[in-house]
Parts: sequence; C-alpha cells; structure tokens
Amino acid sequence: MLRGTWCVHRDERGQRGAVAVFLAVTIALLLAVAALAVDLGTQRVVRRDMQAIADVVALDMAREIDGRSQAQLAALVTTSSTSLLSQSVARNSTTLGDDLVVTADWGSWNGTTWNTTAEPPTAVKVVASASTDFAFAAGSGSATRTAYATSTTTACHALGSYAAAVRSNDSALLAPLNSLLGVDLTLVGYQGIANTEVSLAQLAATAVLGTETELLTAPVAFGDLVKGTIDVLNKEKPAGYSAAVSALGSFPAVAGSVPAVRLGSLLNISPTDSAALETGLNVLDLIAGSVGVATGQHAVAVPNLQAQVPGLGSQVTGGIFVQQGRQTACGAPNSAEARAATSQIAGDLGLTFVNLPSMNLNLGLVKGTLQTPKATGNVHLKLGNATSQLVDPPQVHCGNGTTTDPSTFSVAVASGLAEYSLTVDLEVKGTLKLELLLTSVDVAVDVGVRLTMSSPAPAATSTVPLALPPNDVTPKSTGGTVNVLSSVVPTITSSSITAAGLTLNASQITSVTTAVLDGLTNGPNAFVNKTLTPLASNLDSQLVGPVARLLGVRVGGADVFALEAVCSLPALRG
Repeated sequence: MLRGTWCVHRDERGQRGAVAVFLAVTIALLLAVAALAVDLGTQRVVRRDMQAIADVVALDMAREIDGRSQAQLAALVTTSSTSLLSQSVARNSTTLGDDLVVTADWGSWNGTTWNTTAEPPTAVKVVASASTDFAFAAGSGSATRTAYATSTTTACHALGSYAAAVRSNDSALLAPLNSLLGVDLTLVGYQGIANTEVSLAQLAATAVLGTETELLTAPVAFGDLVKGTIDVLNKEKPAGYSAAVSALGSFPAVAGSVPAVRLGSLLNISPTDSAALETGLNVLDLIAGSVGVATGQHAVAVPNLQAQVPGLGSQVTGGIFVQQGRQTACGAPNSAEARAATSQIAGDLGLTFVNLPSMNLNLGLVKGTLQTPKATGNVHLKLGNATSQLVDPPQVHCGNGTTTDPSTFSVAVASGLAEYSLTVDLEVKGTLKLELLLTSVDVAVDVGVRLTMSSPAPAATSTVPLALPPNDVTPKSTGGTVNVLSSVVPTITSSSITAAGLTLNASQITSVTTAVLDGLTNGPNAFVNKTLTPLASNLDSQLVGPVARLLGVRVGGADVFALEAVCSLPALRG
C-alpha cells in the first residue's frame, strides 16, 4: 500500500512540471504576439496620420487653384519654410512618426490618371510619408499616403427677367403680368417687389418653410412661399421693404388656386452649392416664376387687341401661353447645373374679319368693284428655349465686388426657335370690266388671296462676358428684341376668272389678279393699310412686345444677369 501511494505522488509532480513548461512557452508566444501587435498598430496609426495630413494639406493647396499656371504655382510647394506647403505642414504636423516628408505637385486628376503636364493645373497631388521604430522588433516601418484635391468654382446667372421688364417703367406690361399672376397691382406695387431680393438661406431660416434642400426638392405651398418671403423682408428691413410687403399681401388671395411648386423646377441649382444658397433671388422673378411653374402655362389676356382696327370681328379665339419666365442656374462651369433655359412663349390666335369695304379698282385695262365676303386670319407665335451655359475657359474670376475688380465669368447663349407671323386669307368676288381692243368684257372674279407678315430671322449664338457688378442689376443682352411684323407678302391661293363667250389668255388673267392685289395692298383704304397694318401694330405693341419684355425674352439670345461667383472651394477626389 505504501509503495502504491508513493507512485501516485510521483505522477502528480510530473504533471505539475509539464504545466509549468507549457505555461512558460505560452507566455513567451503571447508576449511575442503582443509585441508584434503593438508594432503593427503603431505603423497603422502612422499610416492613418499620413492620410490625414495628406488630405488636409491637399485641401489647403487646392484653394490656390484659380487659373494660374504651373510656373506661377510652383513657389507655393517648395521646401522653403515660408512656402504655403511648409506652413500647411507645420500647422498639421502633430502626427505619430519620424522623418515626416510631404510633397505636392500640380496637374490634373480624372479619378484614375494623374497628369503632371496639365496647364493650367486643375488638381493637386500630395504625398505624405513617415517612419516609426518598432518597439519590440528590430528595425522600423514606414507609411506613405496620397491625396488628390481639386478646386471647385461655381457661379450663378439668370436668363431673362420679369423684374428687368418692370423696372423699365413700361405700363403696357401690367396687363399681361396681372393676368399671369392673377392679381391686380399697379406699377408701383410691382416695382416694390421687383426691387427686393431674398436668398434660399434666408427663406429656410423662417418658421414657415423648410431647409434649403426641402425648398428645392419638396413641394412648397405657394401661400407659404409668399408668407416666408414677407417674413424675410420684415426681418431684414421693415421700413425699406414696406412697399414690397404691401404688394405681396395681395398674393395670398390667389394662393389657393395655385398648386404647390417645386422651386427646383424654377431654380436649376444644387441645394449644396454655396454660391446658390447665398445668391439674392429677385422676389418678383421668384413669385411670378413659381406661379408659371406650378400651373404649367398661363394664357395672357390681351385687352383692346381690336382697338382701332376697322373690320376686325369681335371673335378672337385662342390665346398666348407663357410657360416660364426667368430661370436661375448655379454650378461649376460646363456642368448641367450651370445651364438655364427660358421656356416658350407660344400660341395661336384665330381672327375673323367682318364688314370689309368693297374694292373699287381702276388699274389699266381692269375696272370695277369687288367685294370681300370672307376673311379670316391667324397669328402664330413661338419664341422659346433660349439656353445659357456657364463656360470655362475663360476662368471664373472672383473679384472683390468693386467696379475696378469685379467678379467675372462667361455664359454661352444659344439662340432658340423664333416664329412670329400674321396670316390672313381673303375671298375676293365680283364682276370687273376688262378693256380689250374695241370693246369691254364682263369678267367674273373669284380669287383667293393670302397676305402674310412675318418677323426677320433671329441672331446667331454668342458668348456673353459678365461682370459683377454691374450685371447683377443691368443685364447683358444678346440677340435682339422680338422683331416687329413687316413686309406684307401677297400670294394668290386660288383663282377663277372667266368671261362669257370668251377664253382669256394668260396675260389677261394676270392683269385681273394684279388689279386684285393692288386693290388690297395700295391706297389709304386698302385692306392692308386700313386693317392689316393697324392689327400688326397692335400685336407688336400690346401683345408680343409686352409679353416678351415681361419675360426678358430676346430672339436669338436673352437678357443675362450675373448673380454670384464663388472660387477655390477645395474638394478631395479619390
């Protein structure tokens, strides 16, 4: 028994010895792994710090990208302690690691390829590297990280303008503008709101409306938009904006008939664009444009179109439609956001002429009297889709806002479709006497005549340089105003000229048709002079001219305003 017991005690001692050896080996391995983890962790921290400093320095350098050449920017990235690169590194060098080296190069970056020869440069490449001694293992580790940054320049411009038209003090604009907005304001009232501006940031700060993003992307009740605008004006300058606030007070009465509007349909801008958020938006353009966008189109009533037009019947059918006024666009040069477009003014008016006077003809061999039992007309108008695009080159320049150093940028304006014509179809009937060699012959006349007046073709596309100031108030105008109707062109559309018992030759028929055209176009009582010309004048002065000026629409161009320019906004690019 004693011998067996001793054997058991000896085995336990052997087991305890084996555990001690295993534990010693395990602790050694754990210490080695922990040491490796610490060294690798330190190196990882250095890598993270190198990426951080590369990013920050790249953003600093990108602020200097403003159209200067490689040679002009070279002095900013030297190793001199006074260079912009050295100063940026010094401000941000609280990093882990030794032997910090930061370099920067200018060029261009498209997300995959770095081009060091780009001129002028549009991006900066920053490389940051450092080393760290391992705490447990022999030697050291290094970390190198790269960052690319570009400088974003944005600018805002506007195409066409209600406000510019109202500032012209042309009372003829009030009728179409009142019709468009559904209110009845005097010129003083319109000038009050035409001389005020609000920004998206200001509107978003009111209790009535949401954030800038919500303003541009979500439906906004028209009444809330008006109330928010009034709140901003009362807060900014209660006394100075009293006329505008009073005029805006007329709009809530019609707000219920206007659907909710998405301002993004009127303002072609991104809610994150810093230039867009602070840009002053003309209140009249904003309100009038919102109504146009919300309803899709508005018929413009034209009072007294028939005034002083003898023979024009009371029935004028159809209408002229205004689909959109001034549009604001903000964005980087050549981007989709920096493109604006004026919508069409389009429509057709049907005309009926009644009680037209008889035509007394005495032209060479043709004499007699003819009647015009039927005359109808059509006014066709299509002006639209003039587009403007912020372009680069030339570079956007952000000045100090003075006349000696304004902000400048250029906008390419493309001519839009332009059709403006007045067409009248007449039936001319009766009996004339055709003088032949020894006798006169009665000739039965039934002739269809078309009289056409049209406007000249639009001007060509152009690039418009803008300066801020003065083009925030005074627009640059390209193309021309809507051309007036001119040059009556008569055309025989149908002809029935017969003489009993006689076959007329081509020369005799020509004599009769020439006499008919002469009777319509010549003399103070002729249809063209007495009816058609006054009608064309009324169209120009009471309809097309005011509506086109109201919107700032110009044939083959536009009224273009400079609103804002922001330069050197840095952004990291992966």
